[in-house]
Amino acid sequence: MREAVRLRRSNVAYSTLVTIVMMCLKEQKEIVAEETVIEVLFDENDRCTITIAAVMKYGAEIIPICRKLQEEIANEIGMMTPFTVKQVHITVKRLVV
Repeated sequence: MREAVRLRRSNVAYSTLVTIVMMCLKEQKEIVAEETVIEVLFDENDRCTITIAAVMKYGAEIIPICRKLQEEIANEIGMMTPFTVKQVHITVKRLVV
């Protein structure tokens, strides 16, 4: 099994995907987007893996929100760019009041 090569595409592609992810995050009132960290990795076949370390508000329904975000991010990137989303990883790094 071949391991994906971690490539950084042009800053334009990286910035475009981060912008799309941030737009999806901003729609969720339970997520503090300004404190959330986004990482984008590309492989050699124009596929990308998105990793998000999210800050969420205390009391939010974490699992349903994260599932919805995973689907939304993959769909938006697929519709707006030539890239295919391989995976969307979301971890909640902190809860805030």
